[in-house]
Amino acid sequence: LHFAFFTLHFAFFTLHFALPPRIVLRKPAFQRLQGIVLVVLSLLLPSAVLADGLIFQLPPDGTWARFEFDGTVGNPSAKEVTLKGTITLSSVGMAQVDGEACRWIELSNATKRDDQLTTIIHKLLIPEKFLGKGADPLARVHKLWEKHPFRAGGVPQEIPVLKETGAELLALLRPLLHGPVKTTEPLAKLLVESKLGKLECEGHKAQEKTDRPGNSVLDSTYIIRLHPSAPFGVVTYETTIKLQRDAKEVGYMTMKLKLVDFGKDAKSRLPNAKYYCFFARGSSIGIE
Repeated sequence: LHFAFFTLHFAFFTLHFALPPRIVLRKPAFQRLQGIVLVVLSLLLPSAVLADGLIFQLPPDGTWARFEFDGTVGNPSAKEVTLKGTITLSSVGMAQVDGEACRWIELSNATKRDDQLTTIIHKLLIPEKFLGKGADPLARVHKLWEKHPFRAGGVPQEIPVLKETGAELLALLRPLLHGPVKTTEPLAKLLVESKLGKLECEGHKAQEKTDRPGNSVLDSTYIIRLHPSAPFGVVTYETTIKLQRDAKEVGYMTMKLKLVDFGKDAKSRLPNAKYYCFFARGSSIGIE
């Protein structure tokens, strides 16, 4: 089943959502779902056009924000798969690289199903000037760490940013950590209820249809609701991605996130993070 877990996990990063061990898909249905997921991703990742991601403003170090999410993936010939869980975005350290102020940004993705929890953590060292509205966080990543229950025995490992594995992982993180799109449409303010209470939130929407190989069209829509009281600026985030071939829909993925908690006491969930950073000092990374 590890291949099944990896495929759906791969599909939803779009967030690195993972399936716990109890999930079993019938082989024909899984093969169909697996096929459409890989096709959608192969079309999406190289050239997706997105609205700004989860970081619209950079709060003080130690800030964290937790979002609840609901996600689906499917196609007309396979049963839809639904995933629920939380995504926690945190600033867990500061460092200097070549004279630039940088932050350790950590994404923790926890998916719960049948009372089993699967958690995947990514930690990135990014210059502060690339963290905020109008900037692309993944344009310059100095260090990248991953803690994945199905890789390296669940032990945190550094992923080489400049090698193929690092590039692939950053592409999978891009739906949540990405730069702005030129064709963003402003939306009327909307009363949104979250951990902040009921607040009028400004909105941005980006929608694009992109021609892809094989007579295919990728129809992507992104809606983000913002308020300055939110730690990273984002209150809600929604995305819908549809793949059409020969004018027929052959697959889709959706994701909805809402801010449900936040605080100022963030600490890295990678147990040996300080140890790793210590040995990175030769590369001018510094200690958290």
